[in-house]
Amino acid sequence: MGLSEAGSVELSSVETQSPEPKAAGEPSGEFEWTRKHTITLTVLCLAAFLDAIDITVVNVALPAIKEGLGFSQSSLAWVVNAYLILFGGFLLLGGRVGDMIGRRRVFIWGVVAFTAASLGSGLAQSAGTLTVTRGLQGLAGAFVAPMTLAILNGVFPEGKPRDKAFGIWGGITGVAGAVGLILGGLLGGGPSWRWLFYINIPIGIFMVLAALRFIPNDRPERTTTRAFDVVGAVTGTGGISLLCYAIAQVDHHPWGSGRTVSLLIASALILGYFVVHEARIASQPLVPLSLFANRSVLGANVVSALCGCAMFATFYLATLYQQQVLHFSALKTGLGFIPLTVLLLCAAPVGPKLVTKFGMRPVIAAGAVVSAAGLALFARISADGGLLMDIILPSVVLSIGFGILFIPMTMAALNGVPEERSGVASAMVNMTRFVGGSVGLAVISTIATMRTNHLLDESHPALESLNSGLQIGFAVAAGLMVVTAVAALALFREDGRVPAAGASESLPEAVAVGK
Repeated sequence: MGLSEAGSVELSSVETQSPEPKAAGEPSGEFEWTRKHTITLTVLCLAAFLDAIDITVVNVALPAIKEGLGFSQSSLAWVVNAYLILFGGFLLLGGRVGDMIGRRRVFIWGVVAFTAASLGSGLAQSAGTLTVTRGLQGLAGAFVAPMTLAILNGVFPEGKPRDKAFGIWGGITGVAGAVGLILGGLLGGGPSWRWLFYINIPIGIFMVLAALRFIPNDRPERTTTRAFDVVGAVTGTGGISLLCYAIAQVDHHPWGSGRTVSLLIASALILGYFVVHEARIASQPLVPLSLFANRSVLGANVVSALCGCAMFATFYLATLYQQQVLHFSALKTGLGFIPLTVLLLCAAPVGPKLVTKFGMRPVIAAGAVVSAAGLALFARISADGGLLMDIILPSVVLSIGFGILFIPMTMAALNGVPEERSGVASAMVNMTRFVGGSVGLAVISTIATMRTNHLLDESHPALESLNSGLQIGFAVAAGLMVVTAVAALALFREDGRVPAAGASESLPEAVAVGK
């Protein structure tokens, strides 16, 4: 889950006894990849992986957790929701704090907090305790996640070094959701669900020790720490958290209920004021809206939100299909995601190479189209289907498409962004993917449930009704990926180049331009 840190030299230079990396603007030909870079990248990938994996790792193990701690059916969802609400709500604040006080510092303390909360979750003896510690995991993760991308962007210079680092980081991050389902099945159906949390502890300890030794200390300029946008922090964090909460409780309070409508209106009003405050009032805004003048940043965040809508729902629907239609065990369900995981890892490094050759616009659009094709195959599932044609084949196509577009989308979010704003820019693309995913999951699952209930009311067989609902859900997700392709074509420039975000100095015009 998310964590973050910072310290004392510039991020673009790495303290090492080996040859030091060059600043982000220097030619990649002068850069020498050392052992220190490898360890730094390993730590950042592990942190991003843990942040993402903890969103899905408990899903398959929820029945075992319910039995072990005596959760009611209505309260069980908060094992997931407590994490999601605080993680999504505090991402922007986490990114800004890293920019202000140092990314390594925030990273390390975030990892420490996440590791301690993981221990608390593993030791939990009551439903209430686990809910609280899961929320603390999400809160810590919100400070770690933005730092991984911001630190990586500072340590590795533009060109082949950064493309390689992003390829590795993106591949590992992109498969985290699927790996979470696999681990949930293996551990939840094996040793004990508690090991879903205990496994974070040695990894967290390693990350802290390695970060202290290898991640460069960054010391923000004093001018960035003199003014903190308290109003922006409160309204931005509060509005996003309230939105996440409103979405999380739709299972028990439908979209049209007075409670949900009131929460959504309140969230919209708070976030509306947040935008006005950031644009017109704050002297040092939490999120400078001028960043969105950069077509790359704008396009990346729109694409991120749409991809999140489709992919969060896909994991959920695929899990339901395997367990409730095909009647797979938790272990077999987890293993069913292995092809998707492996192929995502294989496809991820291809994206940056294609961007260098063809530009951002066509690569992201093509990846979205291929992803839509995979989801269209998922929409053909049948009640008497099987693993090969209904799970593995769609997963192969989907993983290739999403693997190609994920890293270019992430790179675009930081393209042309000044160094002192890279933390909040990283937080934004994480937040849009996460909040988009939460909205997409809630909306698509509601559509699928409505279809299932409609068929049940007409006396159709239960299994066929459930399968038909899932088909509709996958079809909607496929449509969202088509919209993603259209958005990429509309928002990114034709040649894949973008202007710097309101900066007067010469900044890299596009990830698409290889040095």
